[in-house]
Amino acid sequence: MIINWAHFIIPKISLILTFITNPVFVYLIHTEKSFQFGSYKHLLLFFAIFNLIAAIFDILVPIYVFTYRYSAVFFIVEGPFFEKSRIGEYLVAGRCAVIGSTYGVLNSHFVYRFLSLKNHHFVTEYFNPYGLILSAVWVLFHYLSWSVIADHTMLPDLESRNYARESFEKVYGNMENLSMKIATYSEVSSEVMLRSWLGTLWVTILSSYSIILYFVLGYKIMTSLSHGLDYMSARTLQMQRRLFWALAIQTVIPIVVSFMPTVFVLYGAAFGFDVFGWINWVSAIAITFFPFLDPLAITMCLPALRHRIFYKHKIANLTPNLSNRIIYSSSNRL
Repeated sequence: MIINWAHFIIPKISLILTFITNPVFVYLIHTEKSFQFGSYKHLLLFFAIFNLIAAIFDILVPIYVFTYRYSAVFFIVEGPFFEKSRIGEYLVAGRCAVIGSTYGVLNSHFVYRFLSLKNHHFVTEYFNPYGLILSAVWVLFHYLSWSVIADHTMLPDLESRNYARESFEKVYGNMENLSMKIATYSEVSSEVMLRSWLGTLWVTILSSYSIILYFVLGYKIMTSLSHGLDYMSARTLQMQRRLFWALAIQTVIPIVVSFMPTVFVLYGAAFGFDVFGWINWVSAIAITFFPFLDPLAITMCLPALRHRIFYKHKIANLTPNLSNRIIYSSSNRL
């Protein structure tokens, strides 16, 4: 099923860019000598691996969103799980759960940055491997709790399908053969409404606590860095500031491309707002941007990494001009 050219092409372009930017980022982190990342290097590598997995998920389970009155329908539009199956239905919930996993990864980053300022000896001694294992477990908790609860609360049963059927099939054809999840918040039985609200409230709590954590720990980190720390040199303090701003940009990206579109779609349907078609379109493809924008943001924010990419290019551009100046100067002396 082809929704439109952008929905078909953009995720594939994002996949290619993801498999370019993340390996390059891993190489830069692994070989960097002047900028000491310490144990944080392992967390950055973990994030890069997560980005690659998310990008593969985007291609294997490409989903689209359709809203009708008080209903939101998430369905697979192509790929090996396109036709209706139990595993296909779970993977729709699993694809949405990748959003929650992103919050888990960022949670571990903020906790690490906070602890590295408040108790750096503890981080140095215990983070590798215990902190890294705990980070992976926390991301897995985010993924499983989101996917399992969405799978059991957004059931595409006959009542939910019949509610959205007429409007859906006018646009996309027969819905019986598609793997999908449906949340319906009103004008259906109380069981379906309760189920949908419970699932939506859980993913809202999972997202909201994460964003609150970002702001609280972000404020504490920023305050500590602005006041200075006795045990840190000026160079180390500057490095910590750059790492924090890189993390801040990492955080803004999923909020813009994942959290906000999800809120618009779910709560637009929950309160019966007439969600514009472009919001459904944006929400479906915006989440594919994150896996390649994330390493790009970190690389651009850290001068040590940025210069390694652009320095040779800059030297190459300067060499002809420098040669011309030398020749011109020699001719004048002659």
